[in-house]
Amino acid sequence: LPEHPWSSPLSHFRVPTSRAMPLFVPGQASHANCVGQLLLLAAFAAVATASVHDPSGSKQAAEGDRGQGLGTHRVIVRYARVAGAGPSANEADDIHLHIRSLEKRPGVLKVQELPRLAMAVVGLSSQEAGEQLLEDLQDDALVDLVVPDTWMKAFDSGAQVAQPRWPHRALRQVGPIPAQCSAHPACKLRGLTGDCCPVPSGDMLSCCSASGPDLVAIKSHFGTYLSELDNGAIGQARGPVQASSIFEIWANHDKTVFFKSQTGKFLTVDDHGMLYMQDDATASSDQINFTVIDNSDGTISLKAPTGLFLASEPQGAVVANRPKADLWEQFSLLERASDEQRFSDDTDANELWGMHHYGGFDIDAPEAWKIATGEIGKGITVAVIDTGIDYNHEDLKEQMWVNPLEIPGNGVDDDQNGYIDDIHGADFANEDGDPMDDQMHGTHCAGTIAGVGNNGIGVVGVAWRGVRLMALKFLDAAGSGRTSDAVRAIDYAVAQGAKIASNSWGGGGSNSALRAAIEHAEAAGVLFTAAAGNEGANNDEVPSFPANYDMSNVISVASSTMEGELSSFSCFGNSTVDVAAPGSNIYSTVPGGEYATLSGTSMATPHVTGLAALVWMFRPQLSMVQVKEVILGSVRKLASFEGKLATAGLINAKNALESVWAFEPPNPPLHAPQAIAFEDVDARIGTFSGTVTITAAADESDVEYYQVYFVSAAGFQLAAVGNRIPATGKHELLLKLDTPFTPPQYARALMAVSGRASGEMPAQPNSSAPSVDLDDYGLPLTGPKSVTWGGDTDLRRGFIKGSLFVERASSEASVSSYEVYWAGDPDSSESHVGTVPAIGFQEPQCSGASCDLIHSSRTQDGIYHYERLDYGNNEDATIVVSGPGYVTITKFATEHYYDSLSIGETRLSGNISSQLPYTLELPEGVVSIRWMADQSITSTGWQFDLQQDGAMARLEVPSIPVQMTAFRVVPAYGQHELASAAVYVGIPDYANDMPPSPAFAPRAIDFVNADWTPGSVSGIARVMPSSAIVSGNSGAVEFYKLCIIDAAEQETELCWTHPVDDSNASQPVSFDVPATPVVNGSLDLRAQAGNQYGLGDGFALVRLTDVRNTSASNGDRRLDEAEVEGDVLEAGSSFDPAVGEDAEFADDVEPQQDAIESQEQLLWSANAVTLLNRAVAPHGCVRSQLFIRGLRTEVGSEPPFQKALLHTLAAHLPGTELSGVRLLRVAALPDAEDVAVGDGHGEEVKAEIEVEAPAGAPLVALDRLEARLILLSSGGRASSRFEKAFVNELQASGLAQAGPSSSLRVRFGAPQQLSPKMLAAALAPLELERSTGNSQLRGGV
Repeated sequence: LPEHPWSSPLSHFRVPTSRAMPLFVPGQASHANCVGQLLLLAAFAAVATASVHDPSGSKQAAEGDRGQGLGTHRVIVRYARVAGAGPSANEADDIHLHIRSLEKRPGVLKVQELPRLAMAVVGLSSQEAGEQLLEDLQDDALVDLVVPDTWMKAFDSGAQVAQPRWPHRALRQVGPIPAQCSAHPACKLRGLTGDCCPVPSGDMLSCCSASGPDLVAIKSHFGTYLSELDNGAIGQARGPVQASSIFEIWANHDKTVFFKSQTGKFLTVDDHGMLYMQDDATASSDQINFTVIDNSDGTISLKAPTGLFLASEPQGAVVANRPKADLWEQFSLLERASDEQRFSDDTDANELWGMHHYGGFDIDAPEAWKIATGEIGKGITVAVIDTGIDYNHEDLKEQMWVNPLEIPGNGVDDDQNGYIDDIHGADFANEDGDPMDDQMHGTHCAGTIAGVGNNGIGVVGVAWRGVRLMALKFLDAAGSGRTSDAVRAIDYAVAQGAKIASNSWGGGGSNSALRAAIEHAEAAGVLFTAAAGNEGANNDEVPSFPANYDMSNVISVASSTMEGELSSFSCFGNSTVDVAAPGSNIYSTVPGGEYATLSGTSMATPHVTGLAALVWMFRPQLSMVQVKEVILGSVRKLASFEGKLATAGLINAKNALESVWAFEPPNPPLHAPQAIAFEDVDARIGTFSGTVTITAAADESDVEYYQVYFVSAAGFQLAAVGNRIPATGKHELLLKLDTPFTPPQYARALMAVSGRASGEMPAQPNSSAPSVDLDDYGLPLTGPKSVTWGGDTDLRRGFIKGSLFVERASSEASVSSYEVYWAGDPDSSESHVGTVPAIGFQEPQCSGASCDLIHSSRTQDGIYHYERLDYGNNEDATIVVSGPGYVTITKFATEHYYDSLSIGETRLSGNISSQLPYTLELPEGVVSIRWMADQSITSTGWQFDLQQDGAMARLEVPSIPVQMTAFRVVPAYGQHELASAAVYVGIPDYANDMPPSPAFAPRAIDFVNADWTPGSVSGIARVMPSSAIVSGNSGAVEFYKLCIIDAAEQETELCWTHPVDDSNASQPVSFDVPATPVVNGSLDLRAQAGNQYGLGDGFALVRLTDVRNTSASNGDRRLDEAEVEGDVLEAGSSFDPAVGEDAEFADDVEPQQDAIESQEQLLWSANAVTLLNRAVAPHGCVRSQLFIRGLRTEVGSEPPFQKALLHTLAAHLPGTELSGVRLLRVAALPDAEDVAVGDGHGEEVKAEIEVEAPAGAPLVALDRLEARLILLSSGGRASSRFEKAFVNELQASGLAQAGPSSSLRVRFGAPQQLSPKMLAAALAPLELERSTGNSQLRGGV
């Protein structure tokens, strides 16, 4: 879809690129493409409008609220640190405190910290809040820069569901492969005997393969096989397939093929249509070359050189004399493996032309599978960063990565990585741990990478086995996603040990936050395969990110066709696109257990990813750079790729595996250290220090040093800890870590390995290297507020049973559990009673300058009341509380739009009295309630009640022997307890010869006042028995006593008793309360349980109030999705007070960019010699485009216009100088009625610019320029200020008549940051012009 030029920058279905994206299969008429795009645009607009109000709660319905946790408006804050290194403990502390301070800033809804990247993703209430934050932080010494979030999209160009593309199917069998040929259908078909078929290890023994490359059997419509007869003629033979029916198939450059028999003769046709076999010496090309016709039904037809079709006749003859193809002219090609090949038994394997095709432009997968399939080895984790994966698909589920520290389905974040039940990955688009594919794109890519091989169903991936597919969803059901979510996905992949990240997405401009995340992956040794793009453009001239990032770990992938050409939609670039892989009409897995054909560079990239996985599993000691060198150095070079790809080649799996032998493999020591020990001595939670003790290897003859690494929860090597420790011959070696440090986010253990100059042992769980868990010595900062014993329900003397109630700490940030012991014996393991897990509970806490102005109180039943009435100017406060819970709004009136109360993702502003009261549900986890008022109009303010669930925890104590008379409840963090914060509670032991235990006290009194006489109450009081009675302890209670008590809580003379026995002990007991005077408007009723030994201590209490007239309450109203309009602004809206409606739903639609470019009128361009003679900036530059509407186009060629534009740019881009801003090209775009504005000026000018940082500027200066251009492209206040300044410059330059200033509008395209290498590639065509003497372009500087 083309860019939506005048809408909000965060429009849900906008594709942020200045180039149109092909939506359908290349080759269709351009008119049909245009119509289809307009229809899809209308459909997407309808979906976008509907999704905002869809209350269904499904993932699809949630698409309107992109990223439930962080909201619609986001920026990425990048902090200064040493490049490529994790932050030190002090840096981490400073960054953490700074990030926490961001939560208090105006407009900030939520902040997610990414400590490994030294970044934070900030969710904001509006675009304006993001602009303000960017300006506020631009001079902060701790902050590198603030980058506005941008959008990405999936790179595929259409789908054909369910129908396989390639016609011929192999005769494959489903089920296990027996070792005996006589029991194997395929071997039996060939008449083979003995133990020569595939054995359980997967090896294919030589006698199971025929000789020669690319062997096929040609099966007729009648089920017979074309066969070479003894006399050299061609006939038909019925199965099984004999050697005489197997032919080599060879492809010619003109797309024809020829067939060669096992006797070395060629299938030949004479002028009369007769077929026979002829020797090589006498065969001619005009007699042996056949054209293959695809019948689209799984069959082919063969057209002879004479133009007539080959036919099999019922009586057994084979001729080539038919003018058209019918049933007799239909054949199937069945592949037969040669000595150099291995095929899987998957039923649709032959649809995978990219793996193997007689045309020759495949990746030679069967030849590679003869060497390795991934079935033997340690395996490898591949992150598929995409739309998710259908992890239940039969062809994928065995290959899915499984998070070893997450317990499926328990609703708990077991590994504490921020995602609940992230078993197979995570969903960053919807903020949860379920990466199920709701589109199809990611599942399709996964099948090409690692569809299970030899399982008798569906397809096979490049790597049959051993790949662990990690599903990281950041693209939504529409195929688009945020850069911030891609950054989080990359961070997750690195932390969880992925070695390869597959990225079939991109679009828009560059974003330094994404580049920094890929650099982080590069430092961790993660290979990053990236789709080159589907715009058919030259990436040397118009970059496509992330494929264009110039890093050692990035492989940029173009798409190729079955004919060995670049796909029509594929981007290319002699300097910026590395290789090609099959990407047109690729058959693979899609959700729901189905299969489909898709096209795109998205489909090409998984072929490269799968090959990288196969190579790495075959030689796991290779480095990331070596794997990349293998893939790029083993391509099959094609003339059609010359000048278009850096390698000019198509990937080749066979060559890649064979070339690995040329690498000198690492040779690590064989002897590992014997043990490792570490004990944290830093009491701060999350911070470690101490001494690592390594027990040296028993034999150090091959050991030169030892190295300690962090190991992730998934068991993968992370960062190194400290320096190498030389092997000195000592039995124990010490690594002192006196400087406190913060481990990587997912680190769970330390592992010690041996090393030497020729290699180092891998820090992996299946190696012999020892490890020790990271046990944080951190101590809780607080303990439980109170502990209550509910009473003993075990009436045996010497035993207790019952419920222990623990009122949680006001903040459980430093508490992981509450440990319950018998008091008096803390050192005995037998004294432990049980554990109450912490849930991250947080009582409401207010921070900010205006907290003192907010009145707050708490009722006895734990409900918090907050109000700010008649508020003033410049107020800002944030209340942080943990959910689940509810907020009930009872009063609300603020200045419309400018003063707001944000509760989680919901923003309220204006007067919403007509909707009161209503209740908002607080989700689980920490929620921010933010109050902000600006300096202008005020109003009467607001009130709300907050009810928080989970404050009281309950531990059920089973029947246990009594050891002491009290319990001691101690807060703990991990294995470490804070004894000084312990709370004690008495545990009396009750028996049958005692008054009832408090556990048997009535649980409630239900009273209905039937007396309407003033000053009096009367009615029926129903005493509800304890649940312990219901459970079968009826003998403990013999009667209930009900009394009216006075203000001193003493019984009055008004008391009643009611006996009970086993027959009715579990039933409510009714008391008739006579008319009783009420003192001071109310009185209390108290009920107690009793028996022959007395009254129990426990009781139930109810207050009776004298109410003459009770009006029905309106009750709470839950905020209905349909009411979220006007003054109640859900996160995701961008309300413009000047317009009075959501800015997301603007009306203007940009014409297709490719159509515009074809009609552009060049007004001016920089002279080629001038561009080439200037010095290339040492750190590159940033390019962008400006679209200026409402300007007379002829003005674009005038120097005053250019001067005004350059001066305005220099003034609005931070840290740049006028000399660093260049105008490259100015063009007039076609006038169109649907883009007219103002008084009818619909003319539009496009200016292409280039900006570089001044000499001596820090490295981050270029990133800051890029960030500001992203901000200007978002169409907010910064863009408006630029427009006004530009108009002023035009007027100052004497161009007052350039156009009506009220209608002049400027829109920035997505910026593209070019490294020096990319800039040189972009200038290469000009350099060629100069070298040939043709450098005169129109205009000049």
